[in-house]
Amino acid sequence: MRQQQHGASCQEAYLTAIELDPARVIYFDIETTGFRASTSQLYMIGWAVKLRPEETADSCAANCPKSKLQTSGTDSWMVTQLLAETASEEALLLHQFQDVLKDYDTIIEFNGDRFDLPYLREKYESYGMGNPFDGMRTVDLYQELRPFKSLLNMSRLNQKSVEQFLHITREDPYNGGELIDVYRSVRSHTSSDIDEAIRSLFLHNYEDVLGMLAMTPVIAYPMISHSSAPVTCRIVGGDLGSVPENCCLEASFPLCVPVPADIDRDAGPYRIRTLSDTVFIMIPLNRRVMYHFFPDYKDYYYLPEEDTAMHKSVACFVDPSHRQKATAQNCYVKKEGIFLPQTEERFLPSFRSSYKDRISWFEYQTDLTQDEEAFSSYIHSLISGM
Repeated sequence: MRQQQHGASCQEAYLTAIELDPARVIYFDIETTGFRASTSQLYMIGWAVKLRPEETADSCAANCPKSKLQTSGTDSWMVTQLLAETASEEALLLHQFQDVLKDYDTIIEFNGDRFDLPYLREKYESYGMGNPFDGMRTVDLYQELRPFKSLLNMSRLNQKSVEQFLHITREDPYNGGELIDVYRSVRSHTSSDIDEAIRSLFLHNYEDVLGMLAMTPVIAYPMISHSSAPVTCRIVGGDLGSVPENCCLEASFPLCVPVPADIDRDAGPYRIRTLSDTVFIMIPLNRRVMYHFFPDYKDYYYLPEEDTAMHKSVACFVDPSHRQKATAQNCYVKKEGIFLPQTEERFLPSFRSSYKDRISWFEYQTDLTQDEEAFSSYIHSLISGM
């Protein structure tokens, strides 16, 4: 069994922002020779934890060089890696990691809910060791980011793609699959350069764990959607007491921590952007014609000359030659005005630009922002509804 340790850091403010105790958090990543626990071998586990008060960076300096991926945080953390050089050491590897886990209550990983944790649970069960993760909270950075893939304008969400998005660089040239043959050459002593092969194994896992530490600030992106912070607003090109045409409603609210990389996303009828720890939503205020569609169209007549629908109780008095049975597509009344989009029908009556428009709209009123709680809830719903 081989072990390496390296000093690291973590921006703990993001952990405390989601009510985690950094001293009780453990990051980890595993390396295996396959996807199925029953037919493959676990050969490496790397984890990162906060140094205890009695442990200092100076006391570990000989074994803990500073990392090139170190974040701007000043908190002292330690990355520990264990390598099973033979298949027979797998059980020892699992046992040592099980002992480590006893001191922590929260796991942070990347896509571990789908692979690492199920794999390890099966391995522990096969050795009759029980489930060391029972009762532990998990924070999967992949799952945290997944709902915001569109907002972040990312085509892929694997770890290396997220690291590139955050401008995190690597030395490791391999992916996990390519390292399987490297490990097998170490296990069978067939590598022409055993030391270099082992270095490659440790480097890949080390950068995976270190990358997760550096990705901790992505926790800020879900906060954009989950926030209930009070919203402030202004009319760009006018004032809240009047609504001149061709201006913009700009709403903003703070985050308790800054996002690691600012976003600027066109969401169609509005735009979302961030500037450090502030989120902005810009909604153009343009005069337009909108349609309010009646759901019970069979109770209405459509009047072609007026281009409007009228309830049969009234339209029955209209000359039959000037009316026709309404359809779902023409059972509406038109209105010209300034309208705001809504992802759910919070304000009534609701309007649409056409029958197939998936976005609901409501008419802007100058007193809209006077109910601060309702307005803030509306602005937050625009993001959560994306």
